Amino acid sequence: MFIHLNIVHTVCHDQWGGLERRVFNESRWMADRGHKIAMVAPPGSPLLENAAARGWTVHPMGFTRAGMPADLFRLRRLLRGARPDILNTHGNADTKVGLPAAAGLGIPCIILSRHVSPEVRNSWYNRRLYRDLCQFVLTTSDAASRQIERNLGVDARRIRTIPSGIIPPAALLSRAAARARSAALLGLPGTARFVGYLGRIAPDKGLSDIVSAFSGIREQCPDHHLVLVGEGDFRTALMAQIRDAALEGRVHMAGFHEERWSWLRAFDCKVTASRENDGIPQAVLEAMFARCPVIGTAVGGIPDVIRHERTGLLVPPKDPVRLGAAILDTLRHSDTARRRALAAERSAYASHTIDCMGETLLAVYREVISKGHSPS
Repeated sequence: MFIHLNIVHTVCHDQWGGLERRVFNESRWMADRGHKIAMVAPPGSPLLENAAARGWTVHPMGFTRAGMPADLFRLRRLLRGARPDILNTHGNADTKVGLPAAAGLGIPCIILSRHVSPEVRNSWYNRRLYRDLCQFVLTTSDAASRQIERNLGVDARRIRTIPSGIIPPAALLSRAAARARSAALLGLPGTARFVGYLGRIAPDKGLSDIVSAFSGIREQCPDHHLVLVGEGDFRTALMAQIRDAALEGRVHMAGFHEERWSWLRAFDCKVTASRENDGIPQAVLEAMFARCPVIGTAVGGIPDVIRHERTGLLVPPKDPVRLGAAILDTLRHSDTARRRALAAERSAYASHTIDCMGETLLAVYREVISKGHSPS
């Protein structure tokens, strides 16, 4: 049994999205069990600031293209001095810096985490990273794991699919209270009902399809409003689409909210419409824990958790008509949707808690360290 592991994470992103929240929650779980955490991330990033607030060791590092050579040597010195048991890289740029920096240092366990599902290009450099410079590749979906095995020739025994673990809330607001809160925040009457999206505001998330789907059904659900919770660089284009469709009074850009659970409790359904490969979105899992009916597109890892007509509804990507029909089905057949939501909640508690994720990660760490192997 390992009493104290020395774990170093590298993350090149400066936002506070699903990847960063996963790394933070995973680290908090490990720290609560006595393991030592160090975080290497861009200066001023929310992840680095939150890590510092928890009292973990933090190392600001930009991971910019221009600064990569200097970052590589800085990180190598850092790793040589820290002598970690675990190095886990999480983003594209920090992986390109972190894995070469760790080469030959004898770090017992080096992990490359792949949090997204777009295909990894089969280049000599990627084959070097995935096959030679780490012992394990961790992904968040089976689709990503299969692609890495198939295209890069990574041994399947060296790949693990570990979806994000969610920390369920101690208590959930009643649906009536959550709806009242959301209506007040949006300046709407208390009778308003909601269809919602929660996540990053980006074109690959299919938000234009969600708006188009809602536009097509707006007359059939006159009491419902579409709420988009999150921030991102697609906001301006999305607002233009909303204006062009004359939906200003029915579609609301709510911005970023740290408190997510009350929104999910207010929604009559949570819609995820990713257009291409995606991992298992944390917001889908959170909706399942909140007993909020879920609708998703059949891409990437989404079908790993949304089982059609069992734990939610699946539709093809880039198909607003089918998406709108699924939303109407959920709203009109609330008893059936509620049964699916309860089945989704049971599935989430069985497989997707932070404890499930943490114990699975520890098992991977122990497997590698017990073999005493280092990458070539």
